[in-house]
Formats: sequence, C-alpha cells, structure tokens
Amino acid sequence: MSETDMLALVVRGPKEHAVERVPRPVPAPGEALVAVTHVAMCGTDLRLLRGTLHDAEYPVIPGHEWAGRVVSAPTRPELVGRAVVADNILPCRNCPQCAAGRFNLCGDCDELGFTRPGAFAELLTIPAQQLEPLPEELSGAQACLLEPLGVALHACERGPDVRDRLVGVIGGGAIGLLVAQLAASAGAARVSVVDPMPARRRLATTLGLDARASLGDWDDEQPEVVFDATGVADVFPDGLRATRPGGAYVLVGYSGEEATRFEPSTVMLRELTLYGVLSGQGQLRNALAAATSGAVRLAPLVSEPLPLSRYRAVLEDSGEAAPLRRFFEIEQEGGQS
Repeated sequence: MSETDMLALVVRGPKEHAVERVPRPVPAPGEALVAVTHVAMCGTDLRLLRGTLHDAEYPVIPGHEWAGRVVSAPTRPELVGRAVVADNILPCRNCPQCAAGRFNLCGDCDELGFTRPGAFAELLTIPAQQLEPLPEELSGAQACLLEPLGVALHACERGPDVRDRLVGVIGGGAIGLLVAQLAASAGAARVSVVDPMPARRRLATTLGLDARASLGDWDDEQPEVVFDATGVADVFPDGLRATRPGGAYVLVGYSGEEATRFEPSTVMLRELTLYGVLSGQGQLRNALAAATSGAVRLAPLVSEPLPLSRYRAVLEDSGEAAPLRRFFEIEQEGGQS
C-alpha cells in the first residue's frame, strides 16, 4: 500500500468486478481511518457481484461484515492501534422514522459496502462514533459475524417471547444458526433447524440444536414461533403452513425482488402473526455482549480465511461444500502506514 493508493475489490457493474488499485481514502472531519484485517462475504454481497441485487448502486467496494485496526481517529485518539468493529448503517436522523427512533427504517441512510466504500479494501473510513473496541477473546473472523448477530438479535426482539415454546428456524446459514442459538439461550422448550444440507444440520447438532431435513419433519409437532432465515421467496408459503395455528412467523431472510404466490387465507384461517425484520442497526453493543457472554458460539461458524486475491472462489462455492460465510484476511502491502 502506497501513500496514495491501495488494493480493493471494486464492483463496477453486474458481473463486472476485480481487485484494483484505487485512491487511498481520506477521512472527513469526525471520521476514523481503519486498516481492514478481516471481512466476510454474505448472500447480499454475492447478489451485488452477480448483478441480482435490485437496488445496487455501482461502482462500489463491497463489504459490511468486517473487523480492522484504527490507523487514525482525531476525535477518538484512544482507539488508535486498537482492533475495532463498527455499526455500518448511518441513518439520516432527519426523516420521520429517525424521529421516531426507528433508525433501521431510515429511507435515506448511508451504509458501508453499499452506498459508501466497504471493507473489501486495505483501508476504509467511517465516523469514529460508530466504532467499538473488539474484545480480546474474539478473533477478527469471529468479529465479522457481529453484524449478522445484530440482525438475529433484532429478529428475536421483533418476534414474540420464545420462553418454554417450540421454535423453528428455516435455514441453517449464519443468521439462522445465530437466531437458533439466541432462542435456545432465551429458554425455548426446543429449537429445531430445518436445512436440506447435511453439513449445516451437523453444525446445528454440534451447537446443541435439533436438526431436520425438511419442513415435513415438523408435521408431528409444529413450532409455535418460526423464523425464516432462508432469503428464498418460495419458502414463505410452505413455512406459513408449517407454523402451528395461532403461532408467529418472523421473516428475516432477504429475497430481494423474488416473488412467490401464497393464499392470504393461510394467515387468516390459522390466525398467524407476521413480523418483518430489517437490519441490525443499533445492535452492535448487544451483539458484543451476546458473543462474550456465551449466549452464542461464533467459532464453529468460522471457515478458514482466504486472501483477498481469492475472492472469486466464493462465486464457485455451491452445494454441500459451501461454507456459511467466506472469510478473508486483508494483508496490508508493506504494513500499515
């Protein structure tokens, strides 16, 4: 990394991406300069690279699940040299939703990796007030899971109390397994994860959860609270039918512009309650507390990190061998400067 430029993954359009040299970012007043150490690629990032994210803004440097080390922070000098994570969403604080304190529903927010350069780069800038020190017991790769853990926490807050109730989670990806662990820690009578992939079911079992291959496996005892963490639109109607009458369905997975058909009477006749979940904005400190208290285990969800130059490997991952997330280590050329 030189004094003027750095390496970054730049997505210039649908299916148009490469690791390039780009100008080194210059912090604005109140911002910190952070050297990225670890970054993860989630399903939304994949849609961005593949050109299927319907509201994508190009060009952009992706990456919103990350950890780094502070290079400079004039307004928070105590953080210089510290390992940090951050809340990536910057609400406008002027719209009606922000005025009501529902910052995650801000219609004019700024977000790292989408509307501003993200963490698939050697350096990034972010308002220093967004940063939180990373506890020593969490690795950089584990820290990348704090953002999806924030989403999982918000999902559990939005949904009903799960104590002593049967809970179902559809989708054994990172967010699904984080939601499942939180539900178990909150005293659910049983937490059952449905995923067709044997590797994910084995991981769920390792975490002490019940694991099933299909929604039909719930027919003997339907869950009262169901979290849909798949991001697959066609799961929605089947998931509703798999929920116990009088129960609740919490929609966490993002399916973008995918559409599906379902009969509204499924909700009416079964008196189901639906909850939508958008982002984990404002949950970072809660996520840190959950991760360090033992309420969730992050280490089993972490795969072996790759170098940034291997980012295309994530586009080739599929089927049984695909990890929950691909994690990358960002090596600073010539060290931090």
